[in-house]
Amino acid sequence: MPDPLIVCNAVEFSYSAPSPLTPDPRVLRGLSLAVHRGEHLAIIGPNGSGKSTLARHLNALLRPQRGTVLVRGIDTRDPAGVSLIRQTVGMVFQHPESQMVATIVEEDVAFGPENLGVPHAELRRRVREALETTGMWEARDRPPHLLSAGQKQRVAIAGVLAMRPECLVLDEATSMLDPRGRAEVAQVVLELRRRGTAVVSITHRMDDAAAADRVIVLDAGAVRSEGTPRRVFADPEALRAVGLDLPPAAALAAGMRRRFPTFPAGLLTVDEVVEAVAASLPARRDR
Repeated sequence: MPDPLIVCNAVEFSYSAPSPLTPDPRVLRGLSLAVHRGEHLAIIGPNGSGKSTLARHLNALLRPQRGTVLVRGIDTRDPAGVSLIRQTVGMVFQHPESQMVATIVEEDVAFGPENLGVPHAELRRRVREALETTGMWEARDRPPHLLSAGQKQRVAIAGVLAMRPECLVLDEATSMLDPRGRAEVAQVVLELRRRGTAVVSITHRMDDAAAADRVIVLDAGAVRSEGTPRRVFADPEALRAVGLDLPPAAALAAGMRRRFPTFPAGLLTVDEVVEAVAASLPARRDR
């Protein structure tokens, strides 16, 4: 397997010094993980588990106080490497307005690569490609403040994509969106995966995590478990122990299995549950 794109090794970080009230203020406590090229990784955990703090370490917005974060082999604590790291790993936050700087969508998406000195012809190509990837090309002349929440988030993603990152980090980027907005962002993630861009979703939505290639569970600043969604969500008691629930479809399937022991285990999506129910109907009708 190729070397990981990002490696966190024994990372520790705190926002304050120890005190009598908080003798151990560490938010990240010896955290180690890797992000592989082209994968969709979901990072889940309860409030206060360190998810957003970890996200900001992935592109050197924060730097470890102990341990290391390497992006393409470059230590995030090396000032000379920060520019390349931030071109490699792009961030999209919960509130897209905080990333918007222009009064027209097309100009906003052009802002980042223009500051990198990208030549004009290449800049135009990048902007169009990013807006087409996110389904926002037709809105290129519109003011961002007139867009829906889901559209604003897609413009924010386009602005990062125009920088041509190898990894996109979505830090609770769908938490404020309605179902339609979440579906729009999910479609963009699918397109990015098709193109080989790694995506890290920091999320509290278990249904978002169920769509990833791999899931990491954080609790108290450390990795508690990791694996495919099917493996992680196969242990609901371990999730409940850290204050998490199953994805809605998986919870429904688990309830069905408690009532009908022959109902399939490990289902994650509504489509899988519907198929399992449909498959069981003839057998139940024959009895």
